[in-house]
Amino acid sequence: MNRRAFTSLAGSALVAFPLRVRATGGLDVAGPSNGYAIRVLLAVDDRSSPQPIDAWHFGWDGRTYRGTFALVPLPDGRSGLINTLPLDAYLAGVLGKEISASWAPEAQRAQAIVSRTYVFGRLRPDKPYDVAASAGDQRYDGIENESVEGRGAVDATSGTILTYADAPARAVFSSCCGGRTAAAGDVWNTPYPYLQSVPDPNCAGTPNFTWEAEIPTSRIEDALGERLASVGDLRDVSLRAAPDPSDRPQAIVFAGTRATFETTPAAFRNSVGAGTVPSSFVHEVTLTEGGLTLALRGTGRGHGVGLCQWGARMLGERGASAAAILAFYFPGTVLGRA
Repeated sequence: MNRRAFTSLAGSALVAFPLRVRATGGLDVAGPSNGYAIRVLLAVDDRSSPQPIDAWHFGWDGRTYRGTFALVPLPDGRSGLINTLPLDAYLAGVLGKEISASWAPEAQRAQAIVSRTYVFGRLRPDKPYDVAASAGDQRYDGIENESVEGRGAVDATSGTILTYADAPARAVFSSCCGGRTAAAGDVWNTPYPYLQSVPDPNCAGTPNFTWEAEIPTSRIEDALGERLASVGDLRDVSLRAAPDPSDRPQAIVFAGTRATFETTPAAFRNSVGAGTVPSSFVHEVTLTEGGLTLALRGTGRGHGVGLCQWGARMLGERGASAAAILAFYFPGTVLGRA
């Protein structure tokens, strides 16, 4: 992507900030430099007071942040605490929060490129902020989570993004895909040619690979409401497999005395909560305790689309380059410059 096109995308995001600290872990800065700014929503209606440290650092909620802060009105009438800082300084904090500094350098570089590309899809000059400092976007907690290794990965890939058809790709990631990535069209109803479901044996055996959950059917009834009530008394819950037997299931089917209702695993997970069902890659569902509980077994953690962080770690440890890791998870994309 050429710089003119990116400048048009970023709007007025080009500002003067101090030169980034490179792998020092300190607060020292040396002179201003031009860089793209990112506006991060740290909190909503927060009653604590950020404290300036100097012109380019502040403290809040027991942590230190690079850049500046402001309290701004949000569209819903509440106020938001916004941290504005250079893009790569933000990414150093993201890497330290999203993955471990002990991971292979090439896996960290792949994460840096994905996280940078993700931001380009979230730049919103007409809105009060670009991204939130949470798992809904990318986790970010300021300087304390930075590491020498993470900053090195950000520095080594500075300006590098994933592109498709000469534009920034939609670069997304989750902790663990569970053995097969999910297609964006199945999770978000918006397909992308480079976000298809692909087999991924690399994350097998990692800490977030398998899970089990038990949910009271009363909670499921509350979450699904009239859609589930329409089936009558619940008699059975099953999975409807995809045409490819190795693929993720297409639906969870609830059969009752009056009718049958089905929903996608991703929609079911959203309804009952991601904290209850770690992923949409469900392998087994069983009604237990006389129909009072639904037991689920599955693999993965997160939505499963795009980069599998644990899979990328294992690929990096086996010698794969960042480019090879990204080509595996985003087939058809190419590395470009912002």
